[in-house]
Amino acid sequence: MNVSNNPEFDRIMNLIRFNVNFTKYEHTMKLELQSPDYVLEKYNHWIGFEPTVEHKLYTPDDMIDFFNKYWKIWRPGTDTINSKLKNILMYLYSTQNMNLLNMSNKFEEYIGPVSMINSTSLKGLHVIAERDFVPKVIEKNKEYITIVLRDLKIKEIIS
Repeated sequence: MNVSNNPEFDRIMNLIRFNVNFTKYEHTMKLELQSPDYVLEKYNHWIGFEPTVEHKLYTPDDMIDFFNKYWKIWRPGTDTINSKLKNILMYLYSTQNMNLLNMSNKFEEYIGPVSMINSTSLKGLHVIAERDFVPKVIEKNKEYITIVLRDLKIKEIIS
């Protein structure tokens, strides 16, 4: 897999880093304790575009407890923040297993096309997470990286 100077691979790496930053496996992080501002700051840093998927009016049953806790703690303000934030949180909650195929599918379901993710690989994780955790995620998802890269290339050719 040749990934040097590959914008599609950089998109995948930004998606992985975004997820690693909020994963429950990293220092027993709890998503509901992450402030809306912090979530949006990291989203803008690694992902870099306004979500294109319309605000989900429903909350999947398995996420109701999470959202009740989150809104009780943070009480995020405006409707714009709520709609953008809710989809991002739904994405993060549903991709905690760090499976790249799931991440890619859920990203497109809740946020927008993976092809719109920032195409410049960006740092921003704690050095230990970057050194110790990201390589494990990449190794676990090696075959899925190939699949997602292929799918991105196919979508690019088709459009």
